[in-house]
Amino acid sequence: MRHYENLVIVKPTLTEEETKASIAAIEEVLTSNGAEIIARDEMGTKKLAYPIAKNERGYFHVVYYTMAPSSIAEVERRFRINEDLLRFVTIKYDSKREVTAWKDLVAKTEKKAAAKTAAAATATEAPAAEEAPATEATEAPATEAPAAE
Repeated sequence: MRHYENLVIVKPTLTEEETKASIAAIEEVLTSNGAEIIARDEMGTKKLAYPIAKNERGYFHVVYYTMAPSSIAEVERRFRINEDLLRFVTIKYDSKREVTAWKDLVAKTEKKAAAKTAAAATATEAPAAEEAPATEATEAPATEAPAAE
């Protein structure tokens, strides 16, 4: 099994649901050909260096995986057929030095994903925390009002 990285650029004209479905289809192509997906990096929509098929922007997604080298030709053939992809690039990591760099990239991606998940969890807890003091604040004057009378 060799170490690979795929960067795919999906059309920006797709809706959020269509983009997620397209990314899921890309990952399904990889797994159906024997890949073990190690990490994903959703980079989001970015401006392209030059227009591709009249698109100024694209949705960038990176997948780190291990796969047998014989399956890469089929994966790239399926990517070329996919009309939702503007571009893709497959990078192979061979030498010990390159594999070490690949592992570092995977670690950074997982750390970034964990931070994003923690931030999302904090964001969902923050409104709940803001609501709790508001209910306490309404209860506090109610308890103080009878004591003042």
